[in-house]
Amino acid sequence: MRTLKIRTDGKAVTALKQSFLFISLLSVGFPAIVRGSGVTAPPAIRRLLQAMFLSGLVLLMTLALSVWLLSRYSPVGWLKIRKELILFTRMFLRSEGDGLLRYFVQWQYGVENGKVTAVLYPKGLEKDTADIGRRLSEYLGVPLLKYEEADMRAVCIFGCPPERFDGLQKMKEGITEWTGSNRPRRSYEPVPIYDDVVWDFISEALHIMLIAPSGAGKTCFLAYLGGMILNRLHRLYVIDAKSADLSMIFRYAGVPVATTTEEIIQMLTGLVEEMEKRYYSTFYTYDSGVTDFRKKGMPGHFLIFDEILSVLSSADKEDKKEIERLLGQLALKGRAAGFAVIITAQKLNATDLPKSITEQCQTRIILGKLVSEETFHQATLVYKKEIGSVYRGGVGKGYALTPKTGGLTYIETPLLPQNIEECAEVLKGLKDRGDSYGEGR
Repeated sequence: MRTLKIRTDGKAVTALKQSFLFISLLSVGFPAIVRGSGVTAPPAIRRLLQAMFLSGLVLLMTLALSVWLLSRYSPVGWLKIRKELILFTRMFLRSEGDGLLRYFVQWQYGVENGKVTAVLYPKGLEKDTADIGRRLSEYLGVPLLKYEEADMRAVCIFGCPPERFDGLQKMKEGITEWTGSNRPRRSYEPVPIYDDVVWDFISEALHIMLIAPSGAGKTCFLAYLGGMILNRLHRLYVIDAKSADLSMIFRYAGVPVATTTEEIIQMLTGLVEEMEKRYYSTFYTYDSGVTDFRKKGMPGHFLIFDEILSVLSSADKEDKKEIERLLGQLALKGRAAGFAVIITAQKLNATDLPKSITEQCQTRIILGKLVSEETFHQATLVYKKEIGSVYRGGVGKGYALTPKTGGLTYIETPLLPQNIEECAEVLKGLKDRGDSYGEGR
């Protein structure tokens, strides 16, 4: 990263350039005038004038080359960005003086893998750095991929959005058949989502909160996540009270699916009991100490709880309380034992879910175009106006917040066939590779 301190008036730099230009023109022009006047000069004077002319010409060419290299048309990427930041700063940011002391903004910037990273230290001169990020994106003509405010600075990453992953191809990667001694190996690798955004399910990012209005591509994304879980030979469970496409394709694949309130409570109870068994029979034995499920080589248990608010609103008071209690235990104690929850809803208000559940969901994903300000804030912990760019949600498009990304990052979910039923056979093949859910702990 390179550092750039900018005084927005730029008078000193301009005066220096003008001085060099004047000296170079004088050095070139004076000998030419003397030669053109027809005056006969002594050989020593002619040599001096010739040296003066050549020096002026070299200085003029050097100045022209420097101006070009340091301009917004520079062929050197980081020099081009440097000039763009200088021009942008003089257009939109302010500098202030206190006597002889001049206050100025500071940038750090870098160009790598086609992405431009610009870090602004506003020095108290600019308050709305999110607006600065939006303006800079428009000025550069490059989409803002990520914006983050932290430690008295604003971090902006610009670049062309990468291509979306092929979901089916990702689900099929590394598949080997379970024949004889050729047993597929269980994987704990993070699940790729978009560009460098991943779901690291062996970290504090284990639990997911997914907010997506109707038609935002939620079902396809859940099918992809479910397929990647099965691809890594972990165990998957699905709650779908609406008995929609999601439950149909996973039930066809052989994944346990709960739809009624009774089935939901039964599934949650079984998962909590299994989690407790792991804790007290495996992790807290005298000789093992406390560890996590990956170090033990155990399969993770992943629960997709689709449309949780719909389930809670239709359940009676006691059932609702029990569902929240069981889900809260999975969210609170699931990390070390390898029990993860993926909670989805079409919208989210502050009072919809207990904090004991929402606060454990360190991976937040929001998809869709029609997302209210309150839902966006509850899901991502920031406001739309703070994302540093125009909101770009859509079908399969939105934003992700994970412990590793730091700030809110634009994402596009992996592509799957429009007919989600085409994924059913792939999911079934992935499920058949694993062992029975009743085998092993």
